[in-house]
Amino acid sequence: MSEKTLFAQEREFDPLSGLLTVRSTWTRGNRRGTREHTIRLYTATRLAELFAENGLVVEEAYDSFTEKPLRRNSSEMMLVARKE
Repeated sequence: MSEKTLFAQEREFDPLSGLLTVRSTWTRGNRRGTREHTIRLYTATRLAELFAENGLVVEEAYDSFTEKPLRRNSSEMMLVARKE
Protein backbone atom coordinates (compact mmCIF):
# COMPACT_ATOMS: atom_id res chain seq x y z
CA MET A 1 0.00 0.00 0.00
CA SER A 2 1.39 3.42 -0.90
CA GLU A 3 1.73 6.17 1.65
CA LYS A 4 -0.37 9.30 1.32
CA THR A 5 1.12 12.77 1.32
CA LEU A 6 -0.37 15.54 3.45
CA PHE A 7 0.20 18.97 1.92
CA ALA A 8 -0.66 22.32 3.61
CA GLN A 9 -0.17 25.95 2.65
CA GLU A 10 -0.21 29.19 4.58
CA ARG A 11 -0.53 32.41 2.59
CA GLU A 12 0.16 35.98 3.61
CA PHE A 13 -0.51 39.03 1.41
CA ASP A 14 1.05 42.46 1.89
CA PRO A 15 -1.19 44.93 0.02
CA LEU A 16 1.38 47.74 0.16
CA SER A 17 4.12 45.81 -1.62
CA GLY A 18 1.79 43.53 -3.61
CA LEU A 19 3.72 40.49 -2.37
CA LEU A 20 2.05 37.15 -1.66
CA THR A 21 4.17 34.82 0.47
CA VAL A 22 3.28 31.13 0.33
CA ARG A 23 4.64 28.70 2.93
CA SER A 24 4.14 25.05 1.99
CA THR A 25 4.64 22.01 4.24
CA TRP A 26 4.34 18.37 3.24
CA THR A 27 4.43 15.16 5.25
CA ARG A 28 4.67 11.59 3.92
CA GLY A 29 5.22 8.88 6.49
CA ASN A 30 8.16 10.02 8.60
CA ARG A 31 9.45 12.43 5.92
CA ARG A 32 8.65 16.12 5.99
CA GLY A 33 9.58 19.14 3.92
CA THR A 34 8.92 22.87 3.74
CA ARG A 35 9.19 25.50 1.05
CA GLU A 36 8.53 29.22 0.91
CA HIS A 37 8.16 31.39 -2.15
CA THR A 38 7.04 34.93 -2.88
CA ILE A 39 4.96 36.17 -5.81
CA ARG A 40 4.38 39.80 -6.80
CA LEU A 41 0.75 40.41 -7.72
CA TYR A 42 -0.23 43.27 -10.03
CA THR A 43 -3.62 44.87 -10.62
CA ALA A 44 -4.83 45.32 -14.18
CA THR A 45 -4.54 49.07 -13.64
CA ARG A 46 -0.86 48.83 -12.65
CA LEU A 47 -0.09 46.53 -15.58
CA ALA A 48 -1.82 48.97 -17.96
CA GLU A 49 0.40 51.76 -16.55
CA LEU A 50 3.54 49.67 -17.06
CA PHE A 51 2.42 48.81 -20.58
CA ALA A 52 1.77 52.50 -21.36
CA GLU A 53 5.27 53.41 -20.16
CA ASN A 54 6.53 51.02 -22.84
CA GLY A 55 4.32 52.20 -25.70
CA LEU A 56 1.48 49.68 -25.37
CA VAL A 57 -2.23 50.39 -24.97
CA VAL A 58 -4.45 47.81 -23.24
CA GLU A 59 -7.54 47.23 -25.36
CA GLU A 60 -9.20 44.31 -23.56
CA ALA A 61 -9.00 42.47 -20.24
CA TYR A 62 -10.23 38.91 -19.72
CA ASP A 63 -10.79 36.51 -16.85
CA SER A 64 -7.92 34.10 -17.53
CA PHE A 65 -7.93 32.39 -20.94
CA THR A 66 -11.68 32.80 -21.45
CA GLU A 67 -13.86 35.30 -23.27
CA LYS A 68 -15.34 36.44 -19.93
CA PRO A 69 -14.47 40.01 -18.98
CA LEU A 70 -12.01 40.59 -16.15
CA ARG A 71 -13.76 41.01 -12.80
CA ARG A 72 -12.58 42.16 -9.40
CA ASN A 73 -12.59 38.58 -8.08
CA SER A 74 -10.87 36.98 -11.09
CA SER A 75 -7.97 34.77 -9.98
CA GLU A 76 -6.08 35.22 -13.26
CA MET A 77 -6.10 37.83 -15.99
CA MET A 78 -5.18 38.17 -19.62
CA LEU A 79 -4.63 41.62 -21.09
CA VAL A 80 -4.67 42.32 -24.83
CA ALA A 81 -2.56 45.31 -25.82
CA ARG A 82 -1.41 46.97 -29.02
CA LYS A 83 1.70 48.98 -29.84
CA GLU A 84 1.01 52.69 -30.24
